[in-house]
Amino acid sequence: MAVVNEGALKKMLKQYKYRDLTVREITNVISQYKDLKPVMDAYVFNDGSSRDLMSLTGTVPVSYRGNVYNIPVCLWLLDTYPYNPPICFVKPTSTMMIKTGKHIDANGKIYLPYLHEWKHPQSDLYGLIQVMIVVFGEEPPVFSRPTTQPPFPSFQAAGPPNCK
Repeated sequence: MAVVNEGALKKMLKQYKYRDLTVREITNVISQYKDLKPVMDAYVFNDGSSRDLMSLTGTVPVSYRGNVYNIPVCLWLLDTYPYNPPICFVKPTSTMMIKTGKHIDANGKIYLPYLHEWKHPQSDLYGLIQVMIVVFGEEPPVFSRPTTQPPFPSFQAAGPPNCK
């Protein structure tokens, strides 16, 4: 996939209040984390309203017990970014399940002190991803879905046994 250029990003982010800051951060992050891609899509808020927002979608490399795992994430940037923190989710693939914990809810939403205490310019996407990598390395947000058990052999439903 072609590298997204700043001009294309600026067009996509035309309704963002701090477009240039947002573009700079996105280009910085996607140059470091090649698997994250900027995507414009409709984000549906809890109240049912939706807005076209930029998300960074892809995986971040997390080291856990000596192995590196690519954790799928989606970081939604509000149109007031970077003065408001991103809304972050773990996006498990079909072979993964969400592991709820103090940082992840059942919907995959990510809760971190870094997000809660977000303050521009000290807080940025790059720093957020660094924190995620550390936290997920201690407490992975997803686990492999158990492989399905072979189905039980099917028995013919034959009613009650014949008693003679």
